[in-house]
Amino acid sequence: MLRNYLLVACRSIWRNKIFSLINIMGLVVGISAALVVYLLVHHENNFDKFHQDSGRMFRVVSHIYFSGDSVKNAGVSVPTAAAMREHIPAVETVAQFFQDDLTSRITIEDKVFQNNKDILHADSAYFRLIQHRWLAGSPDRALDLPYTVVLTKSRADSYFPGLSPLEVLGKEIVYDDTIRTTVTGVVADLAGNTDFSFHEFVSMATVYASGLKEYYAVNNWDNTNSSCQLLVKLRSAGDRQKVEQQLTAIREEHKDGDGSRTYPYLQPFSDIHFNKDYGTFDNGNPADIKQLYALSWVALALLLLAVINFINLTTAQASRRARETGIRKAIGSTFRQLIFQFLSETLLLTFVAALLSLLVAPLLLVCFKSVLPSGLDVRELYHWQVLMFLFSLGVVVTLVAGIYPAWVLARFQPVAVLKGQVNAPGGKVWLRKTLTVSQFVVAQFFIIATLMVSKQIHFSLNKDMGFRKDAILTINTPFQEKAGNKRNSLQEKIRAIPEVAMVSLGGRAPIMGGTMSSTLTMNNGRQEIEKNVEMRYGDSLYTRLYQLKIVAGTNLTNSDTVREWLLNEKAVRAFGYKQPEDILGAQISGFPVVGVVSNFNTEKVDRDIPILAITSAASSHRVMHVLLQAPGKDGIIWKQAIEKIEKAWKEVYPRETFRYEFLDKTIEHLYRKEQRMAGLLNWCAGLAFFISALGLLGLVIFTTNQRTREIGIRKVLGASVWQMVNLLTRDFMKLVMIAFVLAIPLSWWAVNEWLSSYVYRTAMSWWVFAIGGVGMAIMALATMSVKTIGAARSNPVEALKGE
Repeated sequence: MLRNYLLVACRSIWRNKIFSLINIMGLVVGISAALVVYLLVHHENNFDKFHQDSGRMFRVVSHIYFSGDSVKNAGVSVPTAAAMREHIPAVETVAQFFQDDLTSRITIEDKVFQNNKDILHADSAYFRLIQHRWLAGSPDRALDLPYTVVLTKSRADSYFPGLSPLEVLGKEIVYDDTIRTTVTGVVADLAGNTDFSFHEFVSMATVYASGLKEYYAVNNWDNTNSSCQLLVKLRSAGDRQKVEQQLTAIREEHKDGDGSRTYPYLQPFSDIHFNKDYGTFDNGNPADIKQLYALSWVALALLLLAVINFINLTTAQASRRARETGIRKAIGSTFRQLIFQFLSETLLLTFVAALLSLLVAPLLLVCFKSVLPSGLDVRELYHWQVLMFLFSLGVVVTLVAGIYPAWVLARFQPVAVLKGQVNAPGGKVWLRKTLTVSQFVVAQFFIIATLMVSKQIHFSLNKDMGFRKDAILTINTPFQEKAGNKRNSLQEKIRAIPEVAMVSLGGRAPIMGGTMSSTLTMNNGRQEIEKNVEMRYGDSLYTRLYQLKIVAGTNLTNSDTVREWLLNEKAVRAFGYKQPEDILGAQISGFPVVGVVSNFNTEKVDRDIPILAITSAASSHRVMHVLLQAPGKDGIIWKQAIEKIEKAWKEVYPRETFRYEFLDKTIEHLYRKEQRMAGLLNWCAGLAFFISALGLLGLVIFTTNQRTREIGIRKVLGASVWQMVNLLTRDFMKLVMIAFVLAIPLSWWAVNEWLSSYVYRTAMSWWVFAIGGVGMAIMALATMSVKTIGAARSNPVEALKGE
């Protein structure tokens, strides 16, 4: 019986090649989109699931509370680890590690490598939690001594090509010309999806044996830094709340001297990959759960468009197959048998589309590469779980897309059909029109959303942020240089370059990806006010170079340590003053306020302007801010300037790599997420229109074929080509206009919700909706013209010769 169903289904599909092809193409796009999104969700949800006992493993993070403010930090103070080992018996393993963000150069046998920011300082406890497979060395003793290092296999192959793990043991690696280490172990790279992207493990004892212990503040309870992180494994997952309470009590015994209070929190491993408050272990961006939800809805929308196409085209052709149904019923076929027959056709089409989607999905992965995580491998597409999802999806689509058309086809009565009495051919027309309108609502929604997202990105990149951002280079100098002699020398050399307008030595630029804050306190005579204040450091040229407007008082003077403050206008109000002039001379944390600058953005426009202070402290000046002269024709001046700056760099830092960033490009980089969303919506709008256009084309082909004789008669009676095109397209254009009216409130609501996450946002312009509607109307007309113009110009003799 099944063989017969499939054989008849193949014949039916072959007889209706055009409509079958349209259905398959729509289903391929919809199923491929769903497959790619499932692959992404599967990929993101499998991070760090392979660790043994991961349900009992946590990262200790910190909630730091000030008066009226709070900060969440992925790190803990260094003494926390020892206190947990000593005082909390419910903790089975404590593994502390320091992320090395200092090393800039690695030397191996006179070969120089650059640090990829994947170096840890750790001890053997780390490997008891994160269980790498050991290829050489002892997991219990490899990191016991100072100046020892363990490498992953990939890093060992990079440093010592051609050597086996055993041959790598005993080799020397020198960090920044000062720390000489010996390789005491080689481990296999972690095989699963993981946020532990570290490849070099220098012994924790090295920190204590060198000057690094001062940088990591190993004895300071008041220093909470994300570079110092702590992993723990509990004896039972149920002990989590008790451990948090005990750890809070320990922190209360060592309260921060600045008046803030720190509360520890045990973050489950399963939460790390998705939690934006703390970031991942390597300070990377966690997965965006909202984006995963958005992608899932997009895939569902595209899949529904394909299903609507199938239902529309199949029911539209119902009258053609009415006689087949009548004959089958007359010779004994039951209603159930007919349902299975027509569902088998849907099943065959769906699984052909599913197989083709396995070929199309890799192409979509390439197209969506900028949106998808970099670690997503196309080979994951053929994992058994993904293939099972594809099979299940095929069954669901078959039922959803096929059950109603099968019911329509199977319910024809044989007596009425064989007498030629087939009413409402193709099922109920209102349902088909409703489904067509739904298709165009989705397509127009994507078009309008794409335009609004692009408009917001343009607004964000071109908004006046309160400081100059064009023609400015930022150059990070080596962190290890404690004295500023070389930096001052480099500043003078760059200042002497004719193509350079100004050079300032300071900390970070006015805008940065992240925060840098400190707690400042002021007593205004009535009360003591304590605020968490965003910090910027710079010499006396910093405000001039960035054109920060001083609205009261004077500029900073150069100093080696903090001696005075420039506040922004928001800080003035936060400390209880109404006018900028009123706060001049006030003492904040022991230093006077000498001036007030206008507010300026320090992060993306989705964040409000913070309370901010600027001060001059040469010990914090590690960034060279270079303002270039006007670029001239073809940017020749800038090219010459950069070449001369690099030459000056090599004279001062001959062993360091010269790197620079244009500030405007840095700002643009902050909006990668929005740019990815815009790219995603562009593709979604294109795919949605493609599926809708396929369905519309199929309906137009069917309608013109049904009205062939009518067209012939009208042409004989004198109808023009334009009148015939108007006749054939008028009803469909009404559906497009209805869809546009329905898409406006849906698009407005969705886009307004998205824009509400931005403190500074673009306006909801009427012309965006107008462009969306006009664009869809033009594309619909272009799609229909493929068939309607040809039908309108056809010879009426061919249509009427059989009469």
